[in-house]
Amino acid sequence: MINRAHRRDYLRQILHAAGKPVKTSDLHKRLVSWVSRKGDGSDVHHEKTTIRDLKVLRGLNYVECEEGVEDKRELFWKAVGRSHSLVLSPSDAMSLTAIFQHAERFGMKSATDALGGLRDYAELVMKDGSTRELDFNKRITSGTRFTLLQPGKHNPEHLKRLQTAIMQDSPLEVGYLARDADGLECIYQLKPLGLSYQDSNVYLSAYVLEEKWLDAELKVELPHGKYNSNGPNKLCALMLHRITKVEPGKRIINDPEGYDIRNDDAQKDLVSVHTPRQLTRLLLSDNLHNRLTENPLEKNQKVEPHGSKWLLTCKTRDSQGFRLFLMANAADIEVLEPIVLREHILQMLIAALETYTK
Repeated sequence: MINRAHRRDYLRQILHAAGKPVKTSDLHKRLVSWVSRKGDGSDVHHEKTTIRDLKVLRGLNYVECEEGVEDKRELFWKAVGRSHSLVLSPSDAMSLTAIFQHAERFGMKSATDALGGLRDYAELVMKDGSTRELDFNKRITSGTRFTLLQPGKHNPEHLKRLQTAIMQDSPLEVGYLARDADGLECIYQLKPLGLSYQDSNVYLSAYVLEEKWLDAELKVELPHGKYNSNGPNKLCALMLHRITKVEPGKRIINDPEGYDIRNDDAQKDLVSVHTPRQLTRLLLSDNLHNRLTENPLEKNQKVEPHGSKWLLTCKTRDSQGFRLFLMANAADIEVLEPIVLREHILQMLIAALETYTK
C-alpha cells in the first residue's frame, strides 16, 4: 500500500538523484509510473496531487522551487538539505530490516510492531531497488548460535510509560512481582534510569527509594538480589514482564550522580557482574583460537602460542554471560586466571559430571 509518505519520499529520491532542478510535469510522470508499478495509481493521476506533495516538502524545507525561464507558469524543483531525513537507500533498507529482526529476537517485538509503517516502507524501498521480484523474508535474517528463549510477556503500555518517565525525568510508583516471593506483589517508589534489551526480555535499570509489600500485614523479609530490588537507596534491575503497574511516583527522586547504564554499578545487576574488569588468562584449543581471533573476546586481548595450544590474555568482566560462554566451550578452554573463576568453572563441571553419571 503506497501512502503519502512513500510518494513524498520517492519525489525526494528523484530530486536528489537528479542533482539539478526538475520540472513539475516530469516529476509527475515519473511518480505515476512508479506508483503504477507498485499498485493502484489512481490517487496520483492528477498533477495537482504531485504539486500538493511538493508544497508539503517545501514547507518542511526538503525541497525548493523556481519559476521557469521561458514559461513562468512552469515550476522547477530541487532537493535541499540532507537526504537521510526521509529517504532510505535499498542497502540502508536491508540493514534496517536486519536490525528489526534482531530486535524482535531479543525482546523488542512490541517496539518493532509500533514501527510497522517504517518496516513496510523499508520493504517497499528494497523491492523498488531490486531488478527482480524477491521475498526479502527469505533473503535476510538475524540470529545467534545460542538458544534463545521465548520472551516473557509484558504490557506494552508499561514500556511506554517507562520510556516517557525516563525522557521527562519523572519518578514512578511501580508494582512488581518479586522473585522468590510466592507471587506476592511489592510496591516500589523508584526513579527509572535506563532500559536494557537482553536475553529475550526487557530490563529496567532503576534507583529504588522506598519499597513495601502490597499486603501491609505480611511479616516476612523482602527478597533482594537478582532481578528484584537491592533495597532502599540502591540501584537495581527489574524484569519488565514482572511489573504489574506503572503510575506517577509519590516522591521526589534524583538520578544517581554520573549514572551510566554501561558502567559496572548498573551492569552488575543487569548482567550479573561478579567482578569488574580484571586480568584473565585462557588456554585455547585450535578451534577456539580460530574463533576468538576472528571474533575477539575483547579489543585489548593478546594471543600467543603456548605449547600445543594458544594463550589468550585480556582484561574482561567476570559476568554471568562470560561464565556461560566458558561453560559452553569448556572442552576447548582452560581458565588459568583469575583463580576464583577457574575454581567456579571446575565446580560447575564436577556438578555436571555428577548429574550425567548418576
